[in-house]
Amino acid sequence: MIIKECVITVKVGLHARPANEFSAIAKAAPFEITVGKPGAPLVKANSPLRLLTLKAHKGDNLTIAFATEDESAANEFFERLVATISE
Repeated sequence: MIIKECVITVKVGLHARPANEFSAIAKAAPFEITVGKPGAPLVKANSPLRLLTLKAHKGDNLTIAFATEDESAANEFFERLVATISE
C-alpha cells in the first residue's frame, strides 16, 4: 500500500463537481484507492457520495491510499486526483 498526502486548494473544496471528477479517476484505477482526512477513517474514492461525507474544504489535508505496490502507477493516479482538487 502506498500512502500520499495533499492539500485541497480549490475554493469549493471536495464538493459535488470535484468529487465526481475525483471518483471517476479512482474508478479507472486497476487497484482500490481510499481517501480521508489525517487520523480519520478512509473511504473508497470511487464513490462521490462517500467523498462528500468527508466534508473536506479548501486548506484541508487529505490522505490518499493506493492498494498497490506499483509506485509509478500510484504517482500517475495521485497527480490526476490532485488536479481535481487544485486550482
